[in-house]
Amino acid sequence: GSAVAGIKTGDRVVSNGSHADVVRVPQNLCARIPDEVADEMAAFTVMASIGLQGIRLARLTLGECVAVTGAGLIGLLTVQLLRAQGCRVLALDFDEDKLALARSFGAETCNPTTEDPVAAGMAFSRGQGMDAVLITASTKSNDPVHQAAQMSRQRGRIILVGIVGLELSRADF
Repeated sequence: GSAVAGIKTGDRVVSNGSHADVVRVPQNLCARIPDEVADEMAAFTVMASIGLQGIRLARLTLGECVAVTGAGLIGLLTVQLLRAQGCRVLALDFDEDKLALARSFGAETCNPTTEDPVAAGMAFSRGQGMDAVLITASTKSNDPVHQAAQMSRQRGRIILVGIVGLELSRADF
């Protein structure tokens, strides 16, 4: 095959391609893994890139308030990326173990089984409304989108990274 800039035979690489002996992907979906990065860390690259794309779409800046709905793998990686970018993060999930991980990564947390997510978002944003809500959850429920709309400030950004119900209420928007 043709050479890819910065990658040579024998290099460790990560790609967004299928798992196979030979993978053909566009150059922008393939990256050399630096020597100092362990395989165990590099394995998270593609999953983290999903959250990163959501962050890029939200066009977030230092100090903004962001809710991450769903503290699964992508949500937890997103929390870490947001904290690294200087954002204040509120993680929402029904699973206390996942929320404990989110807290260990620097997020404030809310469990919708015992707390009102909209009230939590408004309190977290000091009454201003969230600057952005990244929905990384997987559910058929329309609740995540409805709650995102309710807790967002005017012109706040709602980014759907996961798969949720999308029966939207005009009044919410």
